[in-house]
Amino acid sequence: MGIGDKLRSRRMELGLTRNQLAQKVCVTPSAIANYENDISTPKTDILISLINVLGVDANYLYLDYLSNNVVRSAYGHDLSQEEKDSIEKYRQLDENSKQLVRMIVDSEYQRIHREEWVSFPCLIPGIQKANTGFLLQERPITYKIRRKDIPSDLAFCFQIQADEYEPVFKKYDVLALSDQQATNNEMGIFCLNKVCYIRSLRHDDTGCRLRALNVMDPDIEVLPEDNFHCIGKIIGKVNGLFDLDDSSSGSLPEK
Repeated sequence: MGIGDKLRSRRMELGLTRNQLAQKVCVTPSAIANYENDISTPKTDILISLINVLGVDANYLYLDYLSNNVVRSAYGHDLSQEEKDSIEKYRQLDENSKQLVRMIVDSEYQRIHREEWVSFPCLIPGIQKANTGFLLQERPITYKIRRKDIPSDLAFCFQIQADEYEPVFKKYDVLALSDQQATNNEMGIFCLNKVCYIRSLRHDDTGCRLRALNVMDPDIEVLPEDNFHCIGKIIGKVNGLFDLDDSSSGSLPEK
């Protein structure tokens, strides 16, 4: 019940008309109507007069208002009528019934929370090599990603841990990769003679090269006799919320 409703309820409880209340607090009847309909708020001196005439205190008028402010500050919105009704019914239950309700709510919350997240393996660079090359750590970690933030065709991730790929990628970006092979002018993670590179693939009449994302690094020529393959094609970055999944160990999808 808002301030206006409480003013109206107390006035009617005392058997006063708006005109009578207006005369007692020295305002117009239309001002009382505005207060009761929450169109305007009484000034401090008028509020004190209303409290005295109606025989109430400030807590009576402002309790719900203050409670709603606390709820709005904590949750970003007021409680809906359905939520208020549920809380009131919960308060009337005995302790055994309350415990059962809490168990059901906790169980459903955990189920929905699990369904919102999907786990993916995430590769981590290890020892650094020349020309922004690196070795991969033996086993990937596992990231949990919100289902709504999962890019199409995502198979696994890679976390950048150096600033050598700016301005394309920044340190600690998590890249999204598909298990498809990168083709001409597409970015990917490539393994050349057991050393990995984040680069774009370039095929032309002169042969095959790995082009650096940083203009300061030289291109790397891929020779026919080299041991060369694409680990995964980069399809973007993982945006939104993601977190380390401590409950499982990562593994790459089967090729």
